[in-house]
Amino acid sequence: MDTQSETLTYRFSTAHARPEERFDAWCADTSALFDIHSLADVRVPYDSSFDFTLLDQMMFGGRQWTNPSHAVVHAMSRSTRRIRSDSLDNYYLQVQISETFKGCAGKTAINVGPGGLCLLDLASPFELQVTTGDTICMVIPRERLPASAAHLHGRSLEGGMGSLLADYLRSLRKNLPGMAADEVSYAIQATRNMLQACLTPTPDTKQQACVELDALVVSRIDDHIDRHLLSPDLNPERICKDMGISRSKLYRLFEPTGGVMRLIQRKRLTLAREALLDPATRRRKRISEVAWRHGFVSEKHFSRRFKEEFGCTPSEISTQGMHETPGQVARAGSRAATRSSDFGEWMRQFLSP
Repeated sequence: MDTQSETLTYRFSTAHARPEERFDAWCADTSALFDIHSLADVRVPYDSSFDFTLLDQMMFGGRQWTNPSHAVVHAMSRSTRRIRSDSLDNYYLQVQISETFKGCAGKTAINVGPGGLCLLDLASPFELQVTTGDTICMVIPRERLPASAAHLHGRSLEGGMGSLLADYLRSLRKNLPGMAADEVSYAIQATRNMLQACLTPTPDTKQQACVELDALVVSRIDDHIDRHLLSPDLNPERICKDMGISRSKLYRLFEPTGGVMRLIQRKRLTLAREALLDPATRRRKRISEVAWRHGFVSEKHFSRRFKEEFGCTPSEISTQGMHETPGQVARAGSRAATRSSDFGEWMRQFLSP
């Protein structure tokens, strides 16, 4: 493993410490960013881990609460004295997966629950009460965002562009470990575009991020289709209404793949094929029933579309019991932890006060 890859990601877990010492271990390692102290019984194990990966000068990662059977409440803050001491000039962006926090940032009240997105200015004071859970977070140099981003300190960014950004960060969190080096370079630029377009939206920033924004909308619509795939009224009109987009935009987004109704049909055919491959289904159900259950008005229409898609008829699938041969896509580019002794040391390699 080369030296460069070893400097890209920092990982930390409290699992190495004894249960009664885990909170202190967490405080010691994360004190590079925040002051943290307990507001609850410190005898409750603080079972947590986190990681940060360097994306140019941005740090991206998250926290995993590894024992969901209990939570810990603690305080997290940056005081004026602390700000003067470390002079960090960065933003801290956090998506709450299952964690919650409340408190204040100056005169702004903060109350962010699961699914919420909040931006904190590390150069401005704040005090939070945190109930532990999973998060996705970023440390962003101030110069990466327009000056107007400072007005978002402590604000919960829900709905609209904030919701799109949260979706993007969830996708990045999921896919980053499997990205090759050239894909990471693209992800860095895409992330910059999304941050600017969603946190400080202007016609220019939205235009720069139009590819990423369109991809997010397509992903949302795809998820919506999966949730309602067998609903008889799943059509472009319902999708436009449910997703809040125009019919012309829906057609534009799905034109490269043959249109949204073609996508729905392919998904239904795939689901029907899985049903026909199931031995229990072959014994109990006729092809006409499978067709009807998967949104096709007639067995003839279903059989014609099925053969176009898979090169054989439903009856051939049903009688021969064809088997899937799933392909495996090799993933490369996983990142290793650095050998820095603590997070502060690792962070100072990349963030200059």
